[in-house]
Amino acid sequence: MRYLIVVDYEKDTERKRIDYLIEKWSQRANIEKIRKMAILIETEDINELISGIISRLEGDPEEKVRVYEVKEVKKSVPLKKITLKYRIPNKESIEGFLNYLMAKLGASYEYSIGDVKRYSLYTKKGKCTISVGFYRDILTFEIEGYGEGVDTIKNRIDSDMKLFIEGSL
Repeated sequence: MRYLIVVDYEKDTERKRIDYLIEKWSQRANIEKIRKMAILIETEDINELISGIISRLEGDPEEKVRVYEVKEVKKSVPLKKITLKYRIPNKESIEGFLNYLMAKLGASYEYSIGDVKRYSLYTKKGKCTISVGFYRDILTFEIEGYGEGVDTIKNRIDSDMKLFIEGSL
């Protein structure tokens, strides 16, 4: 099956991340990155437009113009959400460690709502958001994202939190 994927990115960093992924996938599939003009059009009479395009090209139009019928494929990638909870007897003892942990992960602070802080980060496996909240003596991490990045971050947080809790007993 052959697909045309259209990605509307906003930043060059997003394009570079996608280029990296395409490079990895080129070993698993036949990928042609289009470095030409791509036109997505909905019309009943495509022949008139094709005729106009061909009349403006030099050389053999059969080599320069390819036309495909396209049907949108609905994305079926679910948002992955993992929650980690830890019993922490003293909120003040963990504040500094949480700042260290988020910096170590490369997470950027976004905002706070009440006692919940939200961070975002990028891994080679995907983008994640982390919400960190403290209620009574329970510290909660909610990790959301797509792909393997969520599991990667969960494992790193869990490992560091277990070390911290062991060390503070």
